[in-house]
Amino acid sequence: MKPLETGDPTSLGEGRYRLVGRLGQGGMGVVYLGRSQSGRAVAVKVVRPELSTEPGFRRRFADEVAAARRVGGFHTAPVVDADPDGDPAWLVTAFVPGPTLQAVLARVGSLPLDTLTVLAAGLAEALEAIHRAGVIHRDLKPANIIVAEDGPRVIDFGIARALDGTALTQTGLQVGTPGFLAPEQLTGGAAVTPAVDMFALGVVLTQAAGGTPFGDGPSAARHYKVVYEDPDLTAVPGELREAIGACLAKDPAARPTPAAFLATLTVRHPEDGSWLPEAATQLLPPPEPAVRPTTPDNPPATAQDNPPADPPDTARDLPAPDAARPAAGESSPTEQRHTVTGPAERLSPAAAPARAVPGRDGRRRAAVAALLVTSLAAVGVLVWQPWKDSAEDGSKPRAAAPTGSAPVPAPFPADPLLIRQDTAPGWPGTCHGVIARRDAAAEKPVQLVAGDAGACDVLPQWSPDRRSFAFTRSTSEGTAVWTANADGSNARRITSIAGGRVSWSPDGSRLAVLRAKNGVQQLFVVDVADGTARQLTSGMGQVEDPAWSPDGRSIAVCLQTAPENWQIHLVDPADPNRAPQQVTRLPHPALDPVWSPDGATFAYTAGTYGAGTQGDIRLVGADGSGDRELVATGAHEMDPAWSADGTWVAFVRGPYEKPVIRAVRADGTGERALTTGDAAEGHPSWS
Repeated sequence: MKPLETGDPTSLGEGRYRLVGRLGQGGMGVVYLGRSQSGRAVAVKVVRPELSTEPGFRRRFADEVAAARRVGGFHTAPVVDADPDGDPAWLVTAFVPGPTLQAVLARVGSLPLDTLTVLAAGLAEALEAIHRAGVIHRDLKPANIIVAEDGPRVIDFGIARALDGTALTQTGLQVGTPGFLAPEQLTGGAAVTPAVDMFALGVVLTQAAGGTPFGDGPSAARHYKVVYEDPDLTAVPGELREAIGACLAKDPAARPTPAAFLATLTVRHPEDGSWLPEAATQLLPPPEPAVRPTTPDNPPATAQDNPPADPPDTARDLPAPDAARPAAGESSPTEQRHTVTGPAERLSPAAAPARAVPGRDGRRRAAVAALLVTSLAAVGVLVWQPWKDSAEDGSKPRAAAPTGSAPVPAPFPADPLLIRQDTAPGWPGTCHGVIARRDAAAEKPVQLVAGDAGACDVLPQWSPDRRSFAFTRSTSEGTAVWTANADGSNARRITSIAGGRVSWSPDGSRLAVLRAKNGVQQLFVVDVADGTARQLTSGMGQVEDPAWSPDGRSIAVCLQTAPENWQIHLVDPADPNRAPQQVTRLPHPALDPVWSPDGATFAYTAGTYGAGTQGDIRLVGADGSGDRELVATGAHEMDPAWSADGTWVAFVRGPYEKPVIRAVRADGTGERALTTGDAAEGHPSWS
């Protein structure tokens, strides 16, 4: 969970709900963790203001909210309050503590048969309740399923139809998620009925069994298989294969209803009382402490009193194994993310004793202990360092320094790193680059985008919300910027470019790119939704390496100031006629600028390949002050990338033919190698 941002509301419903942090953001709006007046945790979805002006949106939203409020049952997160006529409109649901099924599958890989039967029955009961209320979910997927101690919960039902006909859907944002859409949703040949949810259920359960019913290749290939080919159910246990296969029927009328599906199941409840495998129980949060009543002598808890910690479905807490699973950053536009731990005192035995469950006391104590370690690390009592075996400074987990002593070194980030991975030698003359993700706890990177034959995929860049990324693809037909979901799915071409790196605007709606105009490489801004472009520079010198500032007010570029020399300049995207502001003034090139997360500092590459120290990593203030060395050796260093918290910088060292990704703290300590194995890796993107 992230803290509230400038401009976020602090309360809604005339003070009935106090907002304490951001749980997620997407096409519908922002989801916040809130507290009712009694202190009960709720999920508050605030609709994007511009949607309120869309014709018919408020009416459809009100209709869907009214229907969703009729949904009951044990396996949903019920709607408890809403104001469709508010400015902005908002919706409140019960908050279900626990990881998403997506996070659980990333952790355990596949679920055993007993767990699968309980999951299948719980989801079918949830869909039965949803359909009985006249609602079609239309976006059932692992990210919209919360794994609670007593069973699954389905969230984000009953609001998808409100987006129909809005600018979001008209510009290509399809309601639903590729990979879970039924054939009739892809072809548009039939009305959307509750049968689409049963199709998605079949996909979810196949994935939970460790399979991919229609493959995991490019979205176009998967869509073809959904419409025309039989699903691959080899990973599904035999006694569930027929029932799940029926859910995946091409004909909506041939799919079972939730009740009919339930009737085919033999639910197996494990003898130890837990429906989850042991590895998954470690993702469950400890019990919430009792809610204290609000009185004059006992005021409501504040975010400072009881700050929520990061949820377990981020790589910061529990890195995913090296498996072909959706990345932690992939989520639905309205995904509800869930708190796992609070501050250390909330996890003490006195404050939050584990509930006794037959056969699970030891397991729950171990889970709470693991969560306690995570909480202590989060608040600085312990320092956990991924890639610790490759640390060159000998860092080990240590207790916090006593007051007045030297500060504890920043722990190594656990956020996944996007990279270019070379599948064969030849770079840079011949490119065999693919986009991959390097997770903190995994030795080998996970390939995300399988390039077409002859394609060269390079320079990945995370989107601001980390739900997608952009990259540069070159083929025999030219060079273009592409985007893909965080797990590599739904790769699509945005527009042609001259090449080089691209950079996202802070709101994720535009990309700064390079295009040739009258033979000169210039800076353009491209709309991600429709590919329309606007030119920002028009000088006679070449432009390189755009980097959008965190506040959106500037785009850093490298402008050619002399033959074979480039320096960092700032361009105002709101006033392109304003002269660029020069930042660096070196006698040799300054390239690859990247903003620190707070926008105060650039990391950049200084030097010329093959000359002197060849290339060093330097830091400089955004105003040009404090230019200083970070990494300088006789080897060539390039391509810096800041960690999301601004405490580490990843970079590339070595000759072009054999680059290796390394990282160092922003104070110059703790340098270590991240690349493992023989494959060359480059172009890191951390935030």
